[in-house]
Amino acid sequence: MEEVINYIKSLNINSNVVLACSYGPDSMCLLDILNKLGIKVIVAHVNHKLREESDLEYELLKKYCEQSKLVFEGFVINNYPKGNVENIARIKRYEFFDKIIKKYKSDYLFTAHHGDDLMETILMRIVRGSNIYGYSGFKKIVNMDTYTIYRPFFETTKAKLLDYDHRYKIPYAIDAS
Repeated sequence: MEEVINYIKSLNINSNVVLACSYGPDSMCLLDILNKLGIKVIVAHVNHKLREESDLEYELLKKYCEQSKLVFEGFVINNYPKGNVENIARIKRYEFFDKIIKKYKSDYLFTAHHGDDLMETILMRIVRGSNIYGYSGFKKIVNMDTYTIYRPFFETTKAKLLDYDHRYKIPYAIDAS
């Protein structure tokens, strides 16, 4: 994880960081690292209400943030219009993140997507018959209009993240879906 920590340090962060945090092992690992680096983190959580455990995870993350004196911003989606739920959820999520970034005048959105996620994305796109652009998966850095999305775990495995969580006793929930 030293390479991740060094990468984050190299960014010379000069404003709040909005962290897309699900309360899963990946985002909780990133939250812990950012917090230990002394970076002012705004924890942005979306409760999609698509799983039975969603409400509990929302409350557990909110409580963790309160105990850790971290800013928590939560958003609950109670229903979805007809259509591709995954795509609609992603759009609503990023609309929420945009709002939080503006509210806290942040230049950064961090997500905990990791190398295993990248491989899964590429394989799914191959199976679905994507074009060559789709085979690239997602990017480590994405420049948006007013902020930049960073994925510092881009080259890190899920196993390393879980090792970190276990070593430092970081709480998290597993999404069984």
